[in-house]
Amino acid sequence: MLKNFVEDFAKSMEIMDKILPPAVNVKTKKEYQKGIGPYQETLLIRHVVGNMIENNPSIYSNLKLEVKYPNQRGRCDVVVNDNLFIEIKAVRKMRDNGTQEEFLVNHILSPYENDKSFLTDTKKLLDSEFIGEKAVVFYGYDYDEAPMDIIVGCYELIAEKYFCKFKETYECPFDGLTHPIHQRGKVKGYLLEQ
Repeated sequence: MLKNFVEDFAKSMEIMDKILPPAVNVKTKKEYQKGIGPYQETLLIRHVVGNMIENNPSIYSNLKLEVKYPNQRGRCDVVVNDNLFIEIKAVRKMRDNGTQEEFLVNHILSPYENDKSFLTDTKKLLDSEFIGEKAVVFYGYDYDEAPMDIIVGCYELIAEKYFCKFKETYECPFDGLTHPIHQRGKVKGYLLEQ
C-alpha cells in the first residue's frame, strides 16, 4: 500500500501543479509564482491527496487527513483504510524567490521534540498507540546546488541510528513542474519496523 501511495502522490503532484492557482503568502497575502512548489505543507497535502482520492477511489475512499493521535497531542497527516498511518514532510531548500531556506536542516533533522522535526515526527508516530502500519513520507524538490538526496540521506542515517528501523522504502520522481525554481523532485516513503 505504501508503494502505491508514494507513486500516486508523485503523479498527483504533477497533476495538481497544472491546476492549482498560485499559493498565497499567509502574512503578506501576496501571490507566489505559479506552481505547486510554494504551497504550504498542509495545503499541498490536502490538494494532492484530494486528487489521489478522485483518481483512485477504490484505493483511497477511506483516506483521512489530520487524524488526532490517541492519548497525545497532535495529528497524524494521513490515515489510509484505518491501518496505514503516515506522517509527511516537505523538503524545500529554496524559496519562491530563489533564496535558500535556512531552517530546512532543523525542520528535518533536529532530534529535539520541541523543534517538531521530521525525526521527532517519526519517533512520535512510532511510539503512538495507532494500531496498524506506520510510515513516513518526504516530498521534496531537487536543485542543482542543493540535491534532495543529501538531506534525505542524513535523515536516514540519524533515524536508523537513534530512532527506528526501516522495513521498506519506496521512491518516485516527479518532473516538469510549472514553478521556475521548484521544477523536479521526488516522493520517498519509509515503512517503519515496529
